[in-house]
Amino acid sequence: MAFVAFGVLAWLGFKVSGGDNDPYYAKKSEERIAKIKVSNDAQVGEIIPTDSNLEKFANSISTQNPQATKKPVPGTEAFNEWMKKQAAAQAANAPKKENPKVAPKEEVVVKLTLKALGNPPGTMKFEKADLTVKAGSKVILTFENPDVLQHNLVFTKIGKKEAVGALADAMLIDPEALKKHYVPTSDDIIASSKLVNPSQSEVIEFTVPKEPGDYPYICTFPGHWRLMNGTLKVTN
Repeated sequence: MAFVAFGVLAWLGFKVSGGDNDPYYAKKSEERIAKIKVSNDAQVGEIIPTDSNLEKFANSISTQNPQATKKPVPGTEAFNEWMKKQAAAQAANAPKKENPKVAPKEEVVVKLTLKALGNPPGTMKFEKADLTVKAGSKVILTFENPDVLQHNLVFTKIGKKEAVGALADAMLIDPEALKKHYVPTSDDIIASSKLVNPSQSEVIEFTVPKEPGDYPYICTFPGHWRLMNGTLKVTN
């Protein structure tokens, strides 16, 4: 009853105020109705619409495609295979590690000095009967001649002292012997110096063979090698 009484009073107030004959009031009512319609239309597909557009809202929702995920369900065999593929893809795309650069092995350089014996003069011997170096090392050798005779220095392969010495003796009849510094042509020779005059010196460089052993050195001036010889001892 209270609700009915309130409605009657509202209607009487509206009539007394002349609202039903007020064109401005009617216009405002139409504008409110239009705004409500626009609001209802805007809600379709976003929030729950008013009753007047509920059917339209339901139809719009039913036509939307569900956004299904391609990721398999954890705990399944498909999920395990998917994880393996993901791990393989990450490994394939991972930056490759550069191998650490290995520093080149430094060459061992040995500096030696060998002298002809000058006192007494004309002895035809080396001051040192043997030298020792490591296999494969590089040798920088200074040959000094304090004697009154000319001498040279020739290194031969193992066991080839006599063979090279015989070739040196044969150079007595070689007209080109002096130009060759009395060094015979032979594959048995490892390294050699020029013919060194008295009180002069000569520097030679060579690489020691990698095979350990005793390598003879001699003076190949004709007639000298039998007395003037020594041994280059090559060790590991």
